[in-house]
Amino acid sequence: MIKYDDIWIPLQNGLSNYTGIEVIQAESIGKQPEYPFISIKKTTIGQNVGQVAESLTGNIKTIEQDVESVFSITCNAATIEDAEDYTHKARAYFLGKGHIDLSDKNITVVDVLNATNRDVFLTVAYERRCGFDLRLRVRGQESYEIDVIERVTIN
Repeated sequence: MIKYDDIWIPLQNGLSNYTGIEVIQAESIGKQPEYPFISIKKTTIGQNVGQVAESLTGNIKTIEQDVESVFSITCNAATIEDAEDYTHKARAYFLGKGHIDLSDKNITVVDVLNATNRDVFLTVAYERRCGFDLRLRVRGQESYEIDVIERVTIN
């Protein structure tokens, strides 16, 4: 089973430590942090990749499959310069050091997509936003007990 925090915590901590700014879940309840900050939204929760692998040890069956998720990484700032600078720094993390950091947690960086402008108009001004999408892959595993027929009698 893939647990949310097994992906979220390494993603949040790694990106925050590398960029030096706060990283939050997008569209969450709570007060917005001071600019600049990065917000992350999981847009694809899980897409199966490849075939399911099955194994049996005694009466415990285990199934495994790679699952891919897409995350929208958005850098929020008061100025376009800050938004773009932190977007480039965040992308550099996943293109370089992030590969190593996340692979240590059994998470694979599959693709870091192009950065785009994501500005939002707020009443009389803009919140400057730039961002990109990130594809990550993890291996899901589930084990369960199965009934085993120990003896068959034929009359």
